[in-house]
Amino acid sequence: MGVGPLVLYAFTAVSPLVIGDLGLTPTQYGAVSTIAFASAAATALLLGRRTSRVEAGTLMVAVSLGAALGILLLAVATSYVVVVTAAVVAGAAQALSNPATNRIVAGLEPGRRGALIGWKQSGVQMSQLAAGLLAPSLAVLAGWRVAVACCLLVAVIGVLSARRVRRAVVVRTPGPEGDTGTVSVPMLTAYTFFMGFGLQATNAYTPLFAHQRLGFGVRTAGLAAAMIGVVGLASRIWWGRRSDRQELAPSTFTVLALGSAAGVALVLSAVRAGPWAVWLGAGVFGAAALASNSVTMSALIRSVPPARLGAATALLVTGLYLGFATGPLAFGLVLDHTLSFELAWLLPLAAFAVAAVLGCLTGQSRPQLKGTPC
Repeated sequence: MGVGPLVLYAFTAVSPLVIGDLGLTPTQYGAVSTIAFASAAATALLLGRRTSRVEAGTLMVAVSLGAALGILLLAVATSYVVVVTAAVVAGAAQALSNPATNRIVAGLEPGRRGALIGWKQSGVQMSQLAAGLLAPSLAVLAGWRVAVACCLLVAVIGVLSARRVRRAVVVRTPGPEGDTGTVSVPMLTAYTFFMGFGLQATNAYTPLFAHQRLGFGVRTAGLAAAMIGVVGLASRIWWGRRSDRQELAPSTFTVLALGSAAGVALVLSAVRAGPWAVWLGAGVFGAAALASNSVTMSALIRSVPPARLGAATALLVTGLYLGFATGPLAFGLVLDHTLSFELAWLLPLAAFAVAAVLGCLTGQSRPQLKGTPC
């Protein structure tokens, strides 16, 4: 799960240097994420049903090889066209991650699924954490191209790990007791779109905001992304384990959306309150926004029969990737035309507000969870 988005996380972590070297505008910078996730959405939509006929380990090898090609292209890029090509390749590879891993999770008994969902989804945050901690320092010492090229090691590890999974994992068909949910997949997809819109816009622009607006150095700005990653990693694991015990209230979706908005508001408040608000906001944002993916995947796996899981996962991640694609682009367009981070931050805030309303409706369709609905 972590190797697919590593291209974008490395790109984001060293963005101040890449933008200066290649002369990118804010819109061009935001469009890189848009193109990557648009490629992922298209791939998920086109290949989602077909993934059920391919061994999960084979799909995971394809993810790692595609990511490796994207990393290599980005490392040697001398023009914006090559950067865009790297984003397309990496996005297409990333789209296969969830269909492959969800099939493995669905083969486990219900009591073990939540923990594995939390761990597998936290792979994305492990990638974000590693990129935020290591890439800026490597870029300062040896250049951003070397920093990006070092990510190839993760892709190699991904290939080796995927081949081992293919030999070791036996996917079992869950019994009727595994299908306990009644969540609406279209409603869950809509919720995921708006959460993805706000999440990726915030991920992409927090380091740049810290560097350009608050005066953070390249390394310190990268640590803001790492902060989001490390808190999100722990949060996804915690929420995944909790979902196994079915103690999630129906209002959980709304709570996570409102928590995400609170994190963004704290980051924005750093302009007046001081740099401490960035770190607190990054922590709150990571705890709420990044946990939402574990919760939605858990709800999906509990609610959809195994025969339809590939298609349902494809629909859900299509919504997620479309949100990921449009969030950074919209943020970049506003920033490019207004030169105001304050106005641009209103976009993820609005997206999380819509997600909070949709989350309330989504939660009402999950009677198997304990608690009072919205």
